[in-house]
Amino acid sequence: MLEKFLYGHQDDSQTNYDAMRYSLILNGIAIVHLVFMILFYVMNVYFMGIYNTVVVILYFYLARVISDVKDLSRLYWIVLGEVVLHSCLATLFVGWNFGFMYYLSSLIPTSFYLAFSIKAFRRKLTFPFITAGVTFFSYMAILTLAHFVSPFYPDTAAGFRVFLTYMNIIIGLSVTFLFSALFAVEVNSMQLRMENEQERLEDEASYDPLTHFLNRRSMDERLNHTHRNAIINDIPYSLIMADIDHFKIFNDSYGHDCGDFVLQNISKIITAQIRSKDSACRWGGEEFLILVNDGPEIAVDVAERIRTAIEAFEFNYEGKALHVTITLGVSGYYSSAKVKTLIEIADKRLYKGKEGGRNCVVSS
Repeated sequence: MLEKFLYGHQDDSQTNYDAMRYSLILNGIAIVHLVFMILFYVMNVYFMGIYNTVVVILYFYLARVISDVKDLSRLYWIVLGEVVLHSCLATLFVGWNFGFMYYLSSLIPTSFYLAFSIKAFRRKLTFPFITAGVTFFSYMAILTLAHFVSPFYPDTAAGFRVFLTYMNIIIGLSVTFLFSALFAVEVNSMQLRMENEQERLEDEASYDPLTHFLNRRSMDERLNHTHRNAIINDIPYSLIMADIDHFKIFNDSYGHDCGDFVLQNISKIITAQIRSKDSACRWGGEEFLILVNDGPEIAVDVAERIRTAIEAFEFNYEGKALHVTITLGVSGYYSSAKVKTLIEIADKRLYKGKEGGRNCVVSS
């Protein structure tokens, strides 16, 4: 009956790591019940001794086969019910002052930890809130009952009062602190994962995946910001429009993988030649736009360094030596110009260089 309730084909979402964590929790509960089992037998409270014997066997068994459990949520409700039942029965048998009800408070941070860490429970906030409700009503019910009903074994338990009270307080508070701390760590880890994922998505939205340059949308934003700064603070900037010469030949002769190889290597060369305060963008297929945060004279020097470095670089693709050159057009900011105008000027100068023989820098 129990196997039909708990076992079956393992869901893909359940990982071995989750099973290991759940197994540790079950083993920990089993060890605590093992201590209780011994104490209750010594105290001659045989009903609780037998009860703890049964649950010790059950918990150790479940901890061993946890990786085969299909529905961890049902197993959770079994464990919750057992811990609540044990706390209530132990209180009725030996008395309120032994502190068995302290274990109920530890269930709440434990349930929050499971809800945020184990995939089977993830984002199921009903678990901790139902757990809180069950523990609250159980606590109040036994507290009320303890005022009207005397313990079943008051005399036998009296000699163990100090030991059991301190043991239950220490274990209960330790478990509460441990899982509160684990919950805080899990939330912090989740937040870091979300921040990293957000950064990754922002990078994907801002950068070209092949060259790792800014994409066109991101460069537009940066250009508009730079242009506003130039107008307000009279800070010059320049643009370089660059285009790989005869790029179509590489794709047609060697395939698009070769074209990607050329683009990736050229992007590395451009990155090495521009300054940290400058920005590069993949403007089109084999076209690049470079923002130089300085006047056109500096931009011409940067463009010439790029041109020279690309011409001198050895492009070896699958044993084939490729000769690659690039043509660049430069435009500089002036007060009445718009960003679009400066891009058009750089683009016209680029094509003037193409018409003049390629592999050159044109700035006027």
